[in-house]
Amino acid sequence: MSNVTRLDGKSWTIAAAIVLLAGVLYFLTAARDIVVGDTPELITAAISLGVAHPPGYPLFTMLGHLLSLLPLSSIPLRVNLLAVACGALTVGVVYLTAFRLTTSRFAGAVAALFLAVNPTFWAWSLVGEVFQLNNLLAALLIYFLVLWHERPLRTGFLLASSFLTGLALANHHTIVLLAPAFCFVLWQRRDVIFARPAIMAWCLVLFLLGLLPYLYIPWASAHHPAYNWGNVSSVRDLIDLITRKSYGGRRLVSTPGYSGGSPFARLIALGLSFGPLAATLIALGAIQAHRSRRWYFWFSIIAFVFAGPFFVWISNLNIATAPSALFVLQRFFLLSQVVLAPLVAFGVLFIAELIASFVLPLRIAAMPIVATACLIAVATTVRMNYRKIDQSHNSIARRFGEDVLATAEPNSILLGTGDGLVFPLIYLQTIEGVGQHVTLIALPLLSADWYVRQLRERHPDFIIPFDRYDPRSNNLKMLVEANSNRKFYLLGSIGDADHSLDHDYYAYQHGLLNVIESKSKRFTIQEMVDDNEQLSKRYRPPAPKAIRSETFEHDILDVYAWPALRFGGEYERVGAKVEARTWYERALAIDPDLSLAREGLARIR
Repeated sequence: MSNVTRLDGKSWTIAAAIVLLAGVLYFLTAARDIVVGDTPELITAAISLGVAHPPGYPLFTMLGHLLSLLPLSSIPLRVNLLAVACGALTVGVVYLTAFRLTTSRFAGAVAALFLAVNPTFWAWSLVGEVFQLNNLLAALLIYFLVLWHERPLRTGFLLASSFLTGLALANHHTIVLLAPAFCFVLWQRRDVIFARPAIMAWCLVLFLLGLLPYLYIPWASAHHPAYNWGNVSSVRDLIDLITRKSYGGRRLVSTPGYSGGSPFARLIALGLSFGPLAATLIALGAIQAHRSRRWYFWFSIIAFVFAGPFFVWISNLNIATAPSALFVLQRFFLLSQVVLAPLVAFGVLFIAELIASFVLPLRIAAMPIVATACLIAVATTVRMNYRKIDQSHNSIARRFGEDVLATAEPNSILLGTGDGLVFPLIYLQTIEGVGQHVTLIALPLLSADWYVRQLRERHPDFIIPFDRYDPRSNNLKMLVEANSNRKFYLLGSIGDADHSLDHDYYAYQHGLLNVIESKSKRFTIQEMVDDNEQLSKRYRPPAPKAIRSETFEHDILDVYAWPALRFGGEYERVGAKVEARTWYERALAIDPDLSLAREGLARIR
């Protein structure tokens, strides 16, 4: 194997073909609408030139805004195309890296295509999220490091890597997990670094230049966009946003119930995300790389250990008790997949050499045979997962948001809990003007003083009797009573932190929402049922088979099923078993996995 592999026209043609194939697959299955997760919020920030949740994601926002100007009928699709393009280009860069390392076009193509159809990588190439942009920048960083290691005197590749590192950090913080592997490569070529110390100074300059997109955040905040997380108006505000102060420490999320659990369960989930065949090729590829490109073997191992097991271990997400926590965590598996993808090419070489050694008649055809078998596996993977991964007809988040906003009366206040429930509403209100008759409040953000200030500026008719929400002293009862002339709705659960409403108020079920009503008002169960029967005729709950149960879509399904579950409980409480059974069965018709409804049926039989 030669030390330096030159890319010719044929190699670039193959790279372009791979990018095109992946791009077509991703475009055909890409979401045409908003979907659950951070996507509605990120699309909102991109279109409105606003500021997303910490650390702000300025690079994604600016690039997403450029794509939002495309003349396409679907507004969300415009921004979703950023993930499509980044995912396809990442696959192409992986091919170039693998070919550069192995000198085999067959092996490089297999490595790239295996990554392209990996179900996790594929799924996150279809929605407007920051992770595929992070993957593209990481793949480019690795590629330029490989080029520099081969030709250390050509410092342009090292300088480009430094700039890409800063640029990637302006998109997603997980790029720092590659720092130990980056330092390992520098140490490998320390003779060049020590001979030309000015190189590191230039690297630092270019790294800092890569961070310049963060200047977008104070600029955007100063223009008071429709969506403006953090309301940044000072250097301290900017630092707090970038460092994710509101989330605290190493936590990925601040949602109660998501923390803890076995780290081994998370590590197993990481391993399973590669798939058995890819994992086998990576393991064999590691052996081959250790033999032929030892420096790259150690680079890959170091990068994987920190981007994969180390991060998964410290993330502290409980994927056992909170099923959607895996949905949150699996996005962070992508960086590990990109890091190890070139080792698949080494694995293909390993098997081809093994066949050539033991089956002499197949010596010449060994590589085409292995490559063909792998391509069949790629095609089979696409066929098996296409319908499951396809998001082109997914409108669950939109329909839910529209149903919720149509339920609330004009001039009412809607308190929303949970990103998966609130983000679709934020997008519909901010970008498409749906439900502007409702004052939407993200309840978890009320504990931030910037959010309270922002609400006062935008809704001067909404009285907030405190500067920061505190369930004990500055609570919901104070908020409700300060606006006694307006109706309050609640979407989701308040939880156990705030019991201030318990004594004087109760939750009246009004379709998908709960109305906070004074206990002085009297309602019968039948009145509440009749009210909800009218609303339920307008609702469009997703079919159970259409939802991805591991995502926030299941939370949406639960919201649709909750009124029937509650009525079943109310009738059971007064001894009306026939009516209780009817409503429990209706709840199960909406969500067959609703355990509380099954338990209710078991009690009354």
